[in-house]
Amino acid sequence: MKRTTDGAQRRRTGVSGRRFGFTLVELLTVIAIIGMLGAISITTVRASIQSAKETQTRTTIAKIDNVLTACYEKYQYRRVDLASKIPTGAVDNRWTNSPEVRARYRLIILRDLLRCDFPCVPAELTEVSLHNGTSSSNTTPLQTALISAANGALSTYDFEDENYPDNTFSTDHGGFPHVANAELLYLVVTNADPEARATFSEREIADVDGNGLYEFVDGWGKPICWMRWAPGLESSDRQPLEADMVAKLAADEYLDSGDADPFDPMNVGVLGSDGNVERGWFLVPYVFSAGPDEKYGLTMPKPADVAEMNDPFTGSSLNIGVPYRRTHKDNIDNHTLVR
Repeated sequence: MKRTTDGAQRRRTGVSGRRFGFTLVELLTVIAIIGMLGAISITTVRASIQSAKETQTRTTIAKIDNVLTACYEKYQYRRVDLASKIPTGAVDNRWTNSPEVRARYRLIILRDLLRCDFPCVPAELTEVSLHNGTSSSNTTPLQTALISAANGALSTYDFEDENYPDNTFSTDHGGFPHVANAELLYLVVTNADPEARATFSEREIADVDGNGLYEFVDGWGKPICWMRWAPGLESSDRQPLEADMVAKLAADEYLDSGDADPFDPMNVGVLGSDGNVERGWFLVPYVFSAGPDEKYGLTMPKPADVAEMNDPFTGSSLNIGVPYRRTHKDNIDNHTLVR
């Protein structure tokens, strides 16, 4: 009888005497391990996607920077009409041909042409050049192309709505909609160098507001924005720090050749509204993405008049010495591409 009971027991438990299946503890342990592996995999995938978006953004900004830098540098050697632009009635005739006077007017003219050819706000798009050709009412050739490309669609409309609740620039300092600024960047790049458009893929270009004008977009689909002049940035691998330059100029020290304004080789500067000479240093157009958090975190300066638009170093009108020079910590820009 006992033998029969042992045989039945073996048949139920197996030859070895162990039970088939898993205990509850074993099941819970396996589930926990699978969960941890899944969490690690999801985290890794997310990090990879984020890294890919950052890489895409840096690549796009680098291509934009290449076009802008090449165009920007050409202005150092651009011929301008000094003879008809120096106001001999306002300047003593015997000083009209002074190297300093000619250098100062050349600097003013170059900055004026840059303002017209590289507009950052819609108002600048139709602001005529003061020194283009023989007429004071002409737009520059590039500016004319930009106006034609915009076809009247570009405006200062405030895009801060349900689609852009966090991505419109602050208006504390006369800020403006970032979408219009991004549209101008696209127009400048593709008209300054028509062949540049072919270097950008379809995923780098979009029309986020549906008004028929395109923008360069980052890896998160947000418009890439820019400033023609960004003299007050606190961190840059491309241009000297504002605090260092202001200290040198305040002490009447000459700037190092690498720090000096390339458009002002004689360091003559321009006369500010207060009668003081405003001198500057090397500047590079600032192109930036909102980064992973999709918030720009930067207040854009908007000059009040043409004179201030011409002079990027007028502290009262731009961002020198005030918090507007600070960028959000996760912004991706052309001044820190090497990081």
